[in-house]
Amino acid sequence: MSGDIHHLQIRASEKMREKIKVLADTHHRPTADIVRLSLDLGLRLLEKLLEAQAEMVAEYMTLLKQDARLKDK
Repeated sequence: MSGDIHHLQIRASEKMREKIKVLADTHHRPTADIVRLSLDLGLRLLEKLLEAQAEMVAEYMTLLKQDARLKDK
């Protein structure tokens, strides 16, 4: 299990640090749990956003190619 643990050093603004502290205090959790959960949820959301963006770009390129073919006729 100890091989699964990695330490990250992240610079955060005072405003972000305060938000993390407020969440931790409000929900009676350690700040480390709030940061880990934020990273986990944020990464999942970012992954889906990037997949959607790639799909939209691919569809847009297909539409542009179809439009160019129609103009050539």
